[in-house]
Amino acid sequence: MELMLDIVIIVLIAIMIGYSVVLNIKLKTFRDAQNEMATLVVQLNDAVSRAQSSVETLKKAALIEETRLKELVIKSRQLADELEIITQSGSNLADRIEQGLVPAQNVPEHEEFAEEGEEYEEDNEMLETLKKVR
Repeated sequence: MELMLDIVIIVLIAIMIGYSVVLNIKLKTFRDAQNEMATLVVQLNDAVSRAQSSVETLKKAALIEETRLKELVIKSRQLADELEIITQSGSNLADRIEQGLVPAQNVPEHEEFAEEGEEYEEDNEMLETLKKVR
Protein backbone atom coordinates (compact mmCIF):
# COMPACT_ATOMS: atom_id res chain seq x y z
CA MET A 1 0.00 0.00 0.00
CA GLU A 2 2.85 2.26 0.76
CA LEU A 3 4.20 1.61 -2.65
CA MET A 4 0.93 2.66 -4.24
CA LEU A 5 0.87 5.79 -2.20
CA ASP A 6 4.45 6.59 -3.22
CA ILE A 7 3.60 6.00 -6.89
CA VAL A 8 0.56 8.32 -6.66
CA ILE A 9 2.69 10.99 -4.98
CA ILE A 10 5.41 10.59 -7.65
CA VAL A 11 2.82 10.88 -10.44
CA LEU A 12 1.30 13.98 -8.81
CA ILE A 13 4.75 15.52 -8.39
CA ALA A 14 5.53 14.77 -12.08
CA ILE A 15 2.24 16.38 -13.12
CA MET A 16 3.05 19.39 -10.96
CA ILE A 17 6.56 19.69 -12.48
CA GLY A 18 5.07 19.46 -16.00
CA TYR A 19 2.47 22.08 -15.13
CA SER A 20 5.20 24.32 -13.67
CA VAL A 21 7.27 24.03 -16.87
CA VAL A 22 4.25 24.95 -19.04
CA LEU A 23 3.41 27.83 -16.70
CA ASN A 24 7.04 29.04 -16.82
CA ILE A 25 6.98 29.03 -20.66
CA LYS A 26 3.73 31.00 -20.69
CA LEU A 27 5.09 33.51 -18.17
CA LYS A 28 8.23 33.98 -20.29
CA THR A 29 6.06 34.64 -23.38
CA PHE A 30 3.97 37.12 -21.36
CA ARG A 31 7.10 38.98 -20.17
CA ASP A 32 8.42 39.17 -23.72
CA ALA A 33 5.08 40.55 -24.91
CA GLN A 34 5.12 43.03 -22.01
CA ASN A 35 8.60 44.23 -23.04
CA GLU A 36 7.47 44.62 -26.63
CA MET A 37 4.42 46.54 -25.44
CA ALA A 38 6.63 48.85 -23.37
CA THR A 39 8.80 49.50 -26.44
CA LEU A 40 5.70 50.27 -28.51
CA VAL A 41 4.40 52.64 -25.83
CA VAL A 42 7.73 54.50 -25.83
CA GLN A 43 7.66 54.75 -29.64
CA LEU A 44 4.04 55.95 -29.57
CA ASN A 45 4.93 58.55 -26.95
CA ASP A 46 7.80 59.82 -29.15
CA ALA A 47 5.51 59.96 -32.17
CA VAL A 48 2.88 61.94 -30.22
CA SER A 49 5.56 64.36 -29.00
CA ARG A 50 6.82 64.91 -32.56
CA ALA A 51 3.26 65.40 -33.77
CA GLN A 52 2.59 68.01 -31.07
CA SER A 53 5.81 69.80 -31.99
CA SER A 54 4.84 69.75 -35.67
CA VAL A 55 1.38 71.12 -34.90
CA GLU A 56 2.90 73.98 -32.88
CA THR A 57 5.32 74.76 -35.70
CA LEU A 58 2.45 74.68 -38.18
CA LYS A 59 0.39 77.05 -36.01
CA LYS A 60 3.29 79.50 -35.81
CA ALA A 61 3.82 79.35 -39.57
CA ALA A 62 0.09 79.90 -40.15
CA LEU A 63 0.09 82.97 -37.89
CA ILE A 64 3.12 84.40 -39.69
CA GLU A 65 1.50 83.82 -43.08
CA GLU A 66 -1.79 85.27 -41.86
CA THR A 67 0.00 88.46 -40.79
CA ARG A 68 1.84 88.62 -44.11
CA LEU A 69 -1.38 88.13 -46.06
CA LYS A 70 -3.15 90.83 -44.06
CA GLU A 71 -0.32 93.24 -44.86
CA LEU A 72 -0.54 92.30 -48.54
CA VAL A 73 -4.31 92.84 -48.57
CA ILE A 74 -3.89 96.27 -46.99
CA LYS A 75 -1.19 97.18 -49.49
CA SER A 76 -3.34 95.86 -52.35
CA ARG A 77 -6.28 97.99 -51.23
CA GLN A 78 -4.04 101.06 -51.07
CA LEU A 79 -2.72 100.33 -54.55
CA ALA A 80 -6.25 99.81 -55.84
CA ASP A 81 -7.28 103.16 -54.39
CA GLU A 82 -4.22 104.79 -55.93
CA LEU A 83 -4.98 103.21 -59.30
CA GLU A 84 -8.55 104.44 -59.09
CA ILE A 85 -7.31 107.97 -58.47
CA ILE A 86 -4.86 107.67 -61.37
CA THR A 87 -7.62 106.35 -63.62
CA GLN A 88 -9.90 109.23 -62.68
CA SER A 89 -7.08 111.69 -63.26
CA GLY A 90 -6.38 110.10 -66.64
CA SER A 91 -10.06 110.32 -67.57
CA ASN A 92 -10.12 113.99 -66.58
CA LEU A 93 -6.96 114.61 -68.60
CA ALA A 94 -8.43 112.82 -71.60
CA ASP A 95 -11.60 114.90 -71.28
CA ARG A 96 -9.52 118.10 -71.18
CA ILE A 97 -7.50 117.03 -74.20
CA GLU A 98 -10.69 116.15 -76.03
CA GLN A 99 -12.20 119.52 -75.12
CA GLY A 100 -9.03 121.24 -76.31
CA LEU A 101 -9.23 119.49 -79.68
CA VAL A 102 -12.92 120.29 -80.20
CA PRO A 103 -13.45 124.01 -80.88
CA ALA A 104 -15.50 125.77 -78.24
CA GLN A 105 -18.99 126.65 -79.42
CA ASN A 106 -20.49 129.86 -78.17
CA VAL A 107 -18.39 129.86 -75.00
CA PRO A 108 -16.95 133.20 -74.02
CA GLU A 109 -13.22 133.13 -73.43
CA HIS A 110 -13.35 134.07 -69.77
CA GLU A 111 -15.70 131.12 -68.94
CA GLU A 112 -13.38 128.71 -70.74
CA PHE A 113 -10.42 129.84 -68.66
CA ALA A 114 -12.43 129.64 -65.45
CA GLU A 115 -13.31 126.00 -66.17
CA GLU A 116 -9.69 125.14 -66.93
CA GLY A 117 -8.62 126.79 -63.67
CA GLU A 118 -11.10 124.63 -61.78
CA GLU A 119 -9.77 121.53 -63.53
CA TYR A 120 -6.22 122.50 -62.60
CA GLU A 121 -7.33 122.86 -58.99
CA GLU A 122 -8.90 119.39 -59.15
CA ASP A 123 -5.66 118.00 -60.58
CA ASN A 124 -3.65 119.66 -57.82
CA GLU A 125 -5.97 118.13 -55.24
CA MET A 126 -5.52 114.72 -56.84
CA LEU A 127 -1.75 115.12 -56.88
CA GLU A 128 -1.77 116.06 -53.21
CA THR A 129 -3.93 113.04 -52.44
CA LEU A 130 -1.51 110.79 -54.35
CA LYS A 131 1.44 112.22 -52.44
CA LYS A 132 -0.34 111.55 -49.15
CA VAL A 133 -1.14 107.96 -50.16
CA ARG A 134 2.50 107.24 -50.90
